[in-house]
Amino acid sequence: METINPKMLILGREARGLTQAELANQLDRISQANYSRMEKGIINVNEEQISEIANTLNFPLDFFKRPEPKGTQVEYFYRKKATLPKKKQYELEANFNLLRLWLNDMLAEIDIPDFVIPEIEIEHTNTPETIAKRIRIFFGISKGPIDALINVLEKRGIIVYFLSECPDKFDGTTIITAAGTRVIVVNGKMPNYRKRFTIAHELCHIICHIPFSDTDPYRNVENEANRFASEFLMPADECISDLYRLTYSKLTDLKNYWNVSKSAIIRRASDLGCITKDKYTHLMIELSRYNERKSEKTDVPLDEPKILKKMVDSYLNDMGYTKDELMKSLTINEEDFSRFLVRDNVRRLQIAI
Repeated sequence: METINPKMLILGREARGLTQAELANQLDRISQANYSRMEKGIINVNEEQISEIANTLNFPLDFFKRPEPKGTQVEYFYRKKATLPKKKQYELEANFNLLRLWLNDMLAEIDIPDFVIPEIEIEHTNTPETIAKRIRIFFGISKGPIDALINVLEKRGIIVYFLSECPDKFDGTTIITAAGTRVIVVNGKMPNYRKRFTIAHELCHIICHIPFSDTDPYRNVENEANRFASEFLMPADECISDLYRLTYSKLTDLKNYWNVSKSAIIRRASDLGCITKDKYTHLMIELSRYNERKSEKTDVPLDEPKILKKMVDSYLNDMGYTKDELMKSLTINEEDFSRFLVRDNVRRLQIAI
């Protein structure tokens, strides 16, 4: 009889986007009723049964013998920027947990920069804007736009990760490994201007919300994170002179300078009182007229995440692991290894392996 962790049965199934009924329909030896009992730990799973489950879900057999990934669920509260169907939500969160699982394993033997970012609660004079200003100073960011945004965070122990297979409604979230490493997960399909804002938004959650479990549940933490991100990327005292007498023709130059979207510039001008409500509405109508409301025609630069690439590279080169050995140690198949740890995040490494 195989010793199987029922929690890993659930994780594997949800990560593949399947309900119990959908999985049972693909299995020859297991009914839905019995599979449900297996996930609850009521009945044991024999060798033939777990082999069939592993083959159907495309996970190594040892994956189902692992303890479930440890971490906090608090970060998921901040992810829900749009309504997702429950099934898609479970699949997305299962993929977060897969990533957490494999990063936990790799970080057990690989050192990355220590997390050295202050945790500051939003209260009284500590507004999102004042905290954003303090964090820019703490990071040693000079005046003007932030050029290497991802590098700024990764040097201080935050992993930035692009997840390319995810719902369009998902922008980003923060997951936390068992050792406390913060990982900002961003929809890799988004344009860079949305990635940049999402990364800054999640940075606010890391600094101002996640550390404080007693945060008032009725506070609008998403609005606070948006205010932080706006100030972090476009400090008011530096951009305000550019936003008076704002016209549509000026948006392209401002976008290219600040590396944010045109819609973010319009919103910033409105929030800072540089344009009237009517002017804001007019500019947003202009965005729609030029078909740039949902997706703007040009993008902005954004540096690539590097920590994960260096972690994989360290195993394969410095520590002398073969690709097969690394996959076996992580209990990951080749498809997931490419999808989660290589292709989407360290594209250049494909040639080396």
